Amino acid sequence: MIFEGDKNVVDAIKEKKRLIDLGQSNEHVRPLLIQGGGLMCGAYGVGTSLFLEEMGYTSVFSYLVGISSGAPIAAHFAAGTSRYGADVLREDCTDARFINYWRFWHQVNVTYLMDVARNHAERKIDVGQALKNKTKLFFGVADYKTASPLLLRPHDEKSFFEGLHASINLQNISPHTVEVDGVRYVDGGFASPHVITKAIEELSPTHVLIVTNNNKGTTKLPLFERICNQTIFRHRLSGALAKAINRRIDARDEALEKALSGSIPTAVVWGDGTIGRLEKNPNIITSTIETSKVWWQELFQ
Repeated sequence: MIFEGDKNVVDAIKEKKRLIDLGQSNEHVRPLLIQGGGLMCGAYGVGTSLFLEEMGYTSVFSYLVGISSGAPIAAHFAAGTSRYGADVLREDCTDARFINYWRFWHQVNVTYLMDVARNHAERKIDVGQALKNKTKLFFGVADYKTASPLLLRPHDEKSFFEGLHASINLQNISPHTVEVDGVRYVDGGFASPHVITKAIEELSPTHVLIVTNNNKGTTKLPLFERICNQTIFRHRLSGALAKAINRRIDARDEALEKALSGSIPTAVVWGDGTIGRLEKNPNIITSTIETSKVWWQELFQ
């Protein structure tokens, strides 16, 4: 894990928890936690959530935003069930029913993951607990027509799963469509400008912690993916989305640069390359999660 930015962010989060534990006023400290998207690199974010949850930080953040694969991580964290989020990553996200790159027309079966989130005996998300959390939970999505970013705040079970589904809906490699109140949305990682900028501007936090769930140094999409987005998968995308989807790493970097150079203290945490976006080895996933937890323990000492 690689830290970038202002370490005062960590101090502010710890101070907020101290004030909460003492029953003292803490509204002047409004930290925002953003969990970004990065497929199996979400192991970094799961380790983050496990550490924070085990240390009693589940309700310390004023705002929690999950984007793309960061959305289910954020949802489990809000519900206090990050351990099940780890199981989802290890078991369900490595299942061929979810990701199968030989199933070219439908490489990522998002509805399979949504079925786990809704119905699995152990790993389903406890929506009631997530909505009870004092932390305000948002799912970052992109408008299908314009690629504009939007934050969806769930208020009941229906809006919860609609927002979650929209945020992870990889419209290029998944044929499913998701509408919320008659508006079609897709994966929040496709938004332009990035959801990160939208979240900071709209929520006005005092401190920002961004877990990118990306490896430091990833500066462009693979050429093959870019070509497919403009050819084979082009019929699934609007004009604006087709442009935004291939420059999403640029949009991410622009948002991070803006956040780090802005007036709000911001910290960004990157992956260190111990896991890749397409990793399917459960042992590597588990190792990355545990390594992430240890890294956070040292940071918060």
